[in-house]
Amino acid sequence: MIDDILKGMDAGFKAAGGDKIVQNIQNPEADAATQQTIAQQFASGGCDVIVVVGTAAAQSIQQATKTVPVVFAGVSTPVEAGLIKSLDQPGGNMTGVSDPLPVESEIDGMLNVLPSIETIGLIYKVGDPAGDPLAARAIAHIEGKGLKHVTAGIANAGETTQAAQSLVGRVQAIEFPCDTTTISGMAGALKVAKDAKLPVFGCTSDAVKGGAILAGSYSYVDVGTETAKLVVAVLKGGDTKTMPVVIPKIAGYEINKSEADALGLKIPADMISSAIKTY
Repeated sequence: MIDDILKGMDAGFKAAGGDKIVQNIQNPEADAATQQTIAQQFASGGCDVIVVVGTAAAQSIQQATKTVPVVFAGVSTPVEAGLIKSLDQPGGNMTGVSDPLPVESEIDGMLNVLPSIETIGLIYKVGDPAGDPLAARAIAHIEGKGLKHVTAGIANAGETTQAAQSLVGRVQAIEFPCDTTTISGMAGALKVAKDAKLPVFGCTSDAVKGGAILAGSYSYVDVGTETAKLVVAVLKGGDTKTMPVVIPKIAGYEINKSEADALGLKIPADMISSAIKTY
């Protein structure tokens, strides 16, 4: 996801005449302390604008500065996270590109693949400003379908593998509502699920590449392009207080047909034909 966003930003800068923008790219690798350090460095380092990817990074920057313009990308619930006042009128030094994750569509896709499923497992970070509302949406949709759910909450990325292990034998599939902390621990959870022959649904393109059956997806190259447009607008004097948050269209499902075949699952032909990417 991050690589695609960066690729899209580069293309967006060139298209908007900002190809001479100097970028200082730092990745905290999901470490909270490192993230706070980077936030402080950027806030006091003379940046004209700061770009952040993900809710946790945006919150770290929010704590570090109220004056330097910030453009976020890949933040699914910016209002609930307390980053902005509203999507139309952010009201502060932040605006950006939001990607509200399509958990309902992912669960619907799961039911098309597993029509007799009864119980769905959910893994998410408890207390996370993205994880909590996404999980709540997933639970409401699951219950609305008359199905059961089992939740496995985590406090950090290192607990994701253990959370997946706790669901083995208790559920017929796992849905990842997909907060940034859970994304960081996906690899271990996918290995547990693969060993247990337990299908996984949801989250990011990388999750599908790694073994999840499907996920509703945005083009994160497009997300990056839209992010670059906002950055250029800010550099030209635009005010983040009144720059509406951009929400791109969902591109569709990404599907890992090879993993589905290995698990003996049949993906409906219409889902395959309309998929934006298959593996």
